[in-house]
Amino acid sequence: MGSAQLICKPTRTKFAAPLFFVAGRRVLERGEIARPFVKWAGGKRSIVNELLARIPEQFNEYYEPFVGGGALFWNVPHTVRAHISDINFHLITTYHMVRDNVDAVISKLKYHQRHHTKKYYMEARSNLSEIDDLVEIAALFIYLNKTCYNGLYRVNKAGIFNVPIGRYESPKIVDAENLKKCSLSLAHASISHQGFSHIKPRRGDFVYFDPPYHETFSAYDGSGFGIREHEELATFCRRLDQLGVRFMLSNSDTSLIRELYASYNVENIDASRTISCKGTERKKENELIIRNYVRRSKG
Repeated sequence: MGSAQLICKPTRTKFAAPLFFVAGRRVLERGEIARPFVKWAGGKRSIVNELLARIPEQFNEYYEPFVGGGALFWNVPHTVRAHISDINFHLITTYHMVRDNVDAVISKLKYHQRHHTKKYYMEARSNLSEIDDLVEIAALFIYLNKTCYNGLYRVNKAGIFNVPIGRYESPKIVDAENLKKCSLSLAHASISHQGFSHIKPRRGDFVYFDPPYHETFSAYDGSGFGIREHEELATFCRRLDQLGVRFMLSNSDTSLIRELYASYNVENIDASRTISCKGTERKKENELIIRNYVRRSKG
């Protein structure tokens, strides 16, 4: 992760208690699916069908501790309790506010859309790490994500978001319909600002891990996600396996990852990687889907 850092807000910041099924709220109709409301480096939209074909046919609760854009989460049946988390404070704040105060987020996004210019973007970019209002953080985060270069999240040594503005003629900053669907989908989810090792799944639960890929871009915080972290994740997966928790993990097809997960079901697929600032580096590469259970792919 080089020079990037995680932006951590003071512990005094508190969110609403986790909600699962919220009384009085419309639920999504059958076949109605929310889409990720942010672009995310390494997102899984291009292979979500491959992942869906391999999730367990039955499980109790669902965990996604590197949620990012949540491409798989949005497709998990909403009759299942879900627990999503990430170490990125701004991302997790945004999930909370989309769930709990989506109309206010949409209202502020409309304001950002009306005032969008390069100068406005640069001011907003500086403000992201300065403001305390949670709804404003969420709206600014989505605005910057929709207008920055490639939807990349990166901060400098000072913890300031520093991605340049993207070259979009008419970026779609406000997608109110999808944000409201996302809010409904998130009503069944607990949302936490934490690392992967803090999740507490039990026998019969299912966990999907989508960590920063080995030997690729991982500049989401200053602590890094290198060999040691990949080894710690593999050790954590072994503990889950011993507890009777099923897990699926996506990662690069490298010798290290194959070695760490050699005792599990390892499959190779072709996937388009969108994890570089340089368009010339976004290409089809092999990546792995790793599971501690067997389910025949429907593909």
